[in-house]
Amino acid sequence: MAHKIIVIEDEVSINDILTVALSDEGYETVSAFSSKETHELLEKFDADLALLDLNLPDESGFELCKFLNSKYKLPIIMLTARNDIVDKVLGLELGADDYITKPFHIKEVTARVKTALRRVQKYSTAVEEEGYIWLNDDIRVNLASRRIFNKSEEIKLKPKEFDLLAFFLKNKNRVFSREQLLDKVWGMDYEGELRTVDIHVRRLRAKLELESGQTFIETIFGVGYVMR
Repeated sequence: MAHKIIVIEDEVSINDILTVALSDEGYETVSAFSSKETHELLEKFDADLALLDLNLPDESGFELCKFLNSKYKLPIIMLTARNDIVDKVLGLELGADDYITKPFHIKEVTARVKTALRRVQKYSTAVEEEGYIWLNDDIRVNLASRRIFNKSEEIKLKPKEFDLLAFFLKNKNRVFSREQLLDKVWGMDYEGELRTVDIHVRRLRAKLELESGQTFIETIFGVGYVMR
C-alpha cells in the first residue's frame, strides 16, 4: 500500500512540482494551499507524512506544525525559504522532524521523505517482545504497538520521539554522544545538526517527567545522554 503524503504549500508551482514528483515515486499525495484546507483534508485523508511550508496565507506554519504535532502521529518536514537557525530550532521545538531550506532540489526532498518514512516503518514493523516495559509504577511502553501510557492516559509521542525512546530502552545504562544518537536513531544519511538531538531529548523529558522533577534520560556533561 502506498504511503500517503500531504503537501502544504501555498505557491501553486512549488506545490505542483512536489506532488507530481512524489506521485512519480509511488506515493499517494494531496495538496493543501492553506491551514484551513489542511484541517479539512486531514479529516478524510489519513496522511503518513506532511511537507509543510512555513509561509501560509491564513496561519503561520509554526502554528499549524504545533497543531499537527498535538493531534496526529506523523513525521513533519518543514519547507522554509529562511536559513535562520532560530526558525529551524523553533520548528523542531514545535514538533517538526526535519527541515528543508528553499531553494531545494527535488531529489533532496524525495530522499528526505524516503528516509523519514523508512525510519517510521523500521520501528513499526520491528519484532518486539509482547507486553509492556514499565518505566516506573505508572508509565509503561509497548514497543510493538508504539504506545506509551501514564496510568490510563496515553502519552502522545511523535515518531522520532518514540524512536529515540525505543533506542534508549534497548540500550539502558549505555552513554551515547549526540553524534552516535544521530547515526543510530536518525540514520547516517541524516544531515541535520547536533542540536536536533538536544531538542528531541528535551521534548521526551517534558512528556516523561516525574512529579519529583526527575527524568529517565540523564545528561552526561561533555559526553551525551544515558537512560538509567
